[in-house]
Amino acid sequence: MATRSDKMSGTYIDCGKIRLANGKIVEWHDPSPRLPYGTKTEVTITCEERDYLNGTDGIVWATYDRHQAVTIRDALLVQKISCDLREEHLEGLRLYLLHIPHAHEVEAAMDFIWRDDAGLRLQPDWWYPAGAENESFQRWVTGI
Repeated sequence: MATRSDKMSGTYIDCGKIRLANGKIVEWHDPSPRLPYGTKTEVTITCEERDYLNGTDGIVWATYDRHQAVTIRDALLVQKISCDLREEHLEGLRLYLLHIPHAHEVEAAMDFIWRDDAGLRLQPDWWYPAGAENESFQRWVTGI
């Protein structure tokens, strides 16, 4: 999996809190080392990105909603794009993955699901607040 690092500068304000340059507050419990008030800081967050949209290993979509996964899989099958459903557990949540077994169909599947204006134009579940419905999927299903 690809890794990504983001550096953010800020100022230590107190009790394990850093005000980042963009105004957001980052805090941690039991701060170590202890810093004097006003200390200039730089925070680097490095994460291993899971790529659920770009066809890595044939995975072209992921959702927390089984109904959404089955519906999109069936829509892909109607488009004559082979697709199967897989599950992954992530932080105690079940994630449903759409897997395209034939490499030559991956691009067509991504176009249909989220890239092409003539396709579904879905946005990932994680673009919405935790626990919220995927509004783009609901719009597609209801035709609104």
